[in-house]
Amino acid sequence: MYDLTIIIVTFNSEKHIKKCVDTVTKSELNNHNYKIIIIDNFSKDNTVKIVKKIQKKSKDISLIENKNNVGFARAVNQGIRLNRKSEYILLLNPDTILEKNSQINLIKCSEKNKAGICGGTTVNTKGEANGSYFRYPNLMVGIFDFTNIRKLCKNDKWHKYFYYLDINNSNKDSFPVDVVTGGFMLIKSSTIKKIGLLDENFFMYLEDVDYCLRANKAGIKIFHENSSKIIHIGGASSNNRDRIRHCSWLKSRKIFFLKHFGVLENIIIQPIFLLDDLLILANKVFRI
Repeated sequence: MYDLTIIIVTFNSEKHIKKCVDTVTKSELNNHNYKIIIIDNFSKDNTVKIVKKIQKKSKDISLIENKNNVGFARAVNQGIRLNRKSEYILLLNPDTILEKNSQINLIKCSEKNKAGICGGTTVNTKGEANGSYFRYPNLMVGIFDFTNIRKLCKNDKWHKYFYYLDINNSNKDSFPVDVVTGGFMLIKSSTIKKIGLLDENFFMYLEDVDYCLRANKAGIKIFHENSSKIIHIGGASSNNRDRIRHCSWLKSRKIFFLKHFGVLENIIIQPIFLLDDLLILANKVFRI
């Protein structure tokens, strides 16, 4: 019998949270010990009301209501601290639908490969894979994929490199990767004990890359499991949400390179990031 805690971070997720939770509670987990912890980052819609209604029907769901948006990494850490005894922690985005056996297949992947972190396949509503696992970014990825310089590169070499698009892994059951997405990431408790929690300096984006890199440096295996799949519906767009996401991305890429790269690499890339920021700002001003 498996012991699993599913952590779902919500922010204005009223359109998707019920369906997401339903796919968890109606899955194969009924024969195992599991809990769902939902951390709400100060939603302005009816997300909390919907979750409280769901809670009345299930004793396995806990809710944390934050008084402000603390970001993804900090919210996840709140959930982990609330239930440290679980053997496995599953991070799951609220705008996703789990396919049958997805969670169990991730756990089996972890056990079979002795992996401390595992991830499954994320597809869109058309069934197209949309970024389930990645390589660690290098300086060239930072320059030619993490900035608008990418638009000038017709062959998209470094984008393909970052997303493993230069390799066909579709015929494999499971295989080692550098990074799995934080939107569908299984973490073994032993991993958390060894390397700690997510880095809260990352408000949103690249916290999963950072965590997997730290795990790799500690000798922890990271695997992707093809038989585990979720459908990512995608959240509704809004000016405020888009602004938060965009600003978070610009900040996270700077933090990641400052943390994991040397002085020389940062002398090269940080001015490029700054110039990219200024060009983005100028574009917005002139559009207005």
